[in-house]
Amino acid sequence: MERVGFIGLGLMGKPMAKNLLRHGFKMAVFNRSKAPMEELASLGATPCGSSKEVAESSECVITMLPDEKAVEQVLLGRGGVLEGLAPGCVVVDMSTVSPGFSREMARRVEEKGGEMLDAPVSGSTMAAEQGALTIMVGGKPEIFEKIRPVFEAMGKNIYYMGGAGMGSFTKLCNQVAVSLNLLGVCETLMVAAKAGLDLRKVIEVISTGAGGSWQLSTLGPRMVMRDFRPGFKVKHLRKDLRILRETTESLGLCLPGVALVSELVKTLDEMGHGENGTQALVEVLEKLCNIRIG
Repeated sequence: MERVGFIGLGLMGKPMAKNLLRHGFKMAVFNRSKAPMEELASLGATPCGSSKEVAESSECVITMLPDEKAVEQVLLGRGGVLEGLAPGCVVVDMSTVSPGFSREMARRVEEKGGEMLDAPVSGSTMAAEQGALTIMVGGKPEIFEKIRPVFEAMGKNIYYMGGAGMGSFTKLCNQVAVSLNLLGVCETLMVAAKAGLDLRKVIEVISTGAGGSWQLSTLGPRMVMRDFRPGFKVKHLRKDLRILRETTESLGLCLPGVALVSELVKTLDEMGHGENGTQALVEVLEKLCNIRIG
């Protein structure tokens, strides 16, 4: 496996593609805007004019896109991956999409003689830059093993979770924990601020005990400093929570915590924070509590 294509060079996709180049893969890349392609080209990648062109020159095609509509267009649309797919080529969708969508795309790819894995990731842009992402994979086990070296160039923790769609299911489980933990950090800071505590010290103390988490130790200080630069954008969390609610409702599950945080994130997005990092959720809690921290 030497020739890898990458479609979607955004906040996460670009550093992931750079790591593939660093590990010696021959890269073909495509992105709607040209600047990221030009940057990758300066590092040795081949810029392409379409998703089809990427597929024609690749043994494995990776997509890292914002939503299902974009993935469907890139795979099935005019000038898309399936038009250029060679028999045996492996499509790896690393976007966060619904499990049902992942299974449908796998079916369409297999009809064209290809193979497909759903392999969403967990981790910040920093983790993407460092090649330290967590990658959760669904699909055929033998295809997973075939693509493992590609995953190892981008991630530190790589897990095979089962058949088609199971990587996407795992990512939704991850988003339950992420979103509720995020809300918990915000509420923790509300209590600490109202009590007159040193917020940084509270974060330090809790981080050493059972209440510690990546969300608290990483995003907590950013909330205090009002640093809302995105590692993971609000608009993308809102999309993930919509998928999560639709999927869990179809399973007959009642998740009140997810329902609550979904509405709060929706409010945050409508306040104009869509392009900001998810730590901006603290502003919604500040309004509800009539208090400002930091």
